Amino acid sequence: MKLKLNAQPRLPSLKALHTFEVAARCASFTEAAEELNVTLGAVSRQIRHLENELGVELFHRKGNAVALNETGKRLAIDVTRALTLLQKASDRVRPEQQQTLKLTCTLGIASHWLAVRLPALRRADPDVSLVLDANESLRDMANGEADIAIRYSPTRTPPPHSRELLADAFAPLASPAFLAAHPKLATPADVAQSQLIHSPWKDAQGLGIANWQDWFMAFGEGITAPRGILTFNSVGHALQEAIEGNGIVLGSLAVAQDALATGKLVRVFDEDRQLPAAYQYRLCWADSAFVSATTRRWVNLLLQAAGKSPAF
Repeated sequence: MKLKLNAQPRLPSLKALHTFEVAARCASFTEAAEELNVTLGAVSRQIRHLENELGVELFHRKGNAVALNETGKRLAIDVTRALTLLQKASDRVRPEQQQTLKLTCTLGIASHWLAVRLPALRRADPDVSLVLDANESLRDMANGEADIAIRYSPTRTPPPHSRELLADAFAPLASPAFLAAHPKLATPADVAQSQLIHSPWKDAQGLGIANWQDWFMAFGEGITAPRGILTFNSVGHALQEAIEGNGIVLGSLAVAQDALATGKLVRVFDEDRQLPAAYQYRLCWADSAFVSATTRRWVNLLLQAAGKSPAF
């Protein structure tokens, strides 16, 4: 195909760029047409118009099937980011009425820390429409996938545009009922004979959530971690199993703080037998130059809920 080159570079059509962003995200001209409420031919013409303006092809075409080529993939990343920034800039100058805030965090933080604080947060800002995305995957805030994130971040290399929300450490925790049923838990050897629970995770550098082997190496007096440990892929689920009285969890003190405060969980040993954490929970947002008033307000509300000073 021979592409027409413009004599002088100029900004491509915003309509064509928007159509391209939708088509790239949907990976289908047909689905893009449905989302934009236009015809398939209109989408095809806008994409062709953009390709002519840029002087490059953006899609592989085979019959009715299309797929981004390498040039299209690179452009899609930048166009999505640019359109997101334009949307946020427009939102900032509109009169603030009801707005949507996307908050992402881990499952454990959502169920064991955030849930109990949500009613007060909602009362402080009742007009915002809150979308809570609780999962273990990172969302791209630069591309608009989230406005605020609570992330487990290395203490030595915190992400930009973030503040510490919760410090962390790890200690053996159990329910009062479990301890009442096992009154002789006085030594690491006693712990090794119990049902142990954890939710281990390490990054590429070996940092992350402490496991029972780490704890026994530090405090086990020559005892190694036993077999038969009950493992969960979520910190919150591991804590809940201990709250139900089904064993001793090597628990995150950040996530378990409310369960400890209310007596649902108690420490098995004193503070001198807890492991420090190389990570902490941090409140993160996009570049502050493009943060809406709603996002700023909720950053401060969440920090206040954790007993921290405001960021804005």
